[in-house]
Amino acid sequence: MIYFATGNPGTALSGATRPGDNLFSDSIVALDVRTGKYRWHFQEVHHDLWDYDAANPVILFDVELNGQQRKGLAQAGKTGWVYLLDRETGKPLIGIEERPAPQEPRQATAATQPYPVGEALVPQEIDINPGDHDLVNQGRIFTPYFEEPVFYKPMSAVNWPPSSYDPETGLMYICANDAINGARVDAEQVSEPTFQAMFYNGSWVPSGTRGRGIVAALDVRTNRLVWRRQWADGGNGTVVTAGGLLFTGLDDGRLVALDKSNGKQLWEFRTDAGVNSTISTFMHEGEQYVAVLAGGSMFGGPRGDGVWLFSLQGTLNQMPPPPSPFNPAQAAEVPADRVADLENGRTIYMQSCQTCHGANGQGSGHDGGAAALTPALSVQDIMAILGAGRNAMPAFSTMLSPEQMHDTGSFIVEDLVRQ
Repeated sequence: MIYFATGNPGTALSGATRPGDNLFSDSIVALDVRTGKYRWHFQEVHHDLWDYDAANPVILFDVELNGQQRKGLAQAGKTGWVYLLDRETGKPLIGIEERPAPQEPRQATAATQPYPVGEALVPQEIDINPGDHDLVNQGRIFTPYFEEPVFYKPMSAVNWPPSSYDPETGLMYICANDAINGARVDAEQVSEPTFQAMFYNGSWVPSGTRGRGIVAALDVRTNRLVWRRQWADGGNGTVVTAGGLLFTGLDDGRLVALDKSNGKQLWEFRTDAGVNSTISTFMHEGEQYVAVLAGGSMFGGPRGDGVWLFSLQGTLNQMPPPPSPFNPAQAAEVPADRVADLENGRTIYMQSCQTCHGANGQGSGHDGGAAALTPALSVQDIMAILGAGRNAMPAFSTMLSPEQMHDTGSFIVEDLVRQ
């Protein structure tokens, strides 16, 4: 069989135009690899309204449960749960209960949602009101919304960075994020998708609070946590070795090695760019190597394009720490008569900004819930925000020159928000 996980349905924020469970979105699907014939599926979220697509790669494992060898499958979800299934049948290995879910008739919400037996990787409710916002249902998972903004947890708990499994311990190692998300529907624009642009029929509403990163070890025999460590960012996937090491990369450019038994940091090396890529380890002529691409990405780390190769014989010194925080006065370094390259600004925006702010500047909310951009912002305002960061948005001063920030701000002011 071939196994894969699927994205969320559209329109993403409005469920009114798509009643029902919306199969096969937010699902794990198994097909016959020879014919493509359907074998089984399991849907993690019915009628998704919260951007809970199954983004993390599926992991296959063999494990002994109750004295029997079982062929397992695991997928760590944006919901914060790990879904453990028998990969031959698609049935839960540990147990997954259908429980009643909060209702919003205008969103055609599903009557029930799957709740895995065990423990979640991150909190699934909000303990303190975010800023001036009041909470509905304590911001618990699956809390629906309509025209008024509603805040909830989690926001994309486990995204694309791949997890790893250790057959020696039966533990799965996962990078997660604990953050608040908010959303609302634009009731005047509830319509069928046109497929000409992003179709959300609503907007993400930033909470104004910062999240935290979590690296966790979970026992697939019980679906319970063995240990967790809190980080400034969530890490960019894991790879575990038979020698007891757990590697992960960080947005600030560091590759780190942890003790797989408890998550304690044992080693780090600072590269020249954000380590946002999958880490690999391999043997060559009797020597073990670790390789990773340090390239940076939308998560705010410095950019680069270097492949870094490590071994126990390595002698290269790590890179120096990143430069001092951006000073808004640096924006004044751009000559007042400089003509901005709007096409370059468009390119930078699409590469680094549109994931959160949306292709049209109205906000898309992926991994940050960024607010819509408005004509009230000047080019100098945008340059200062780009350089220093704001709320959950990282500083881009290590990635963009003042001229590039000028191009980006000019594109936003002169082109994007005028559309």
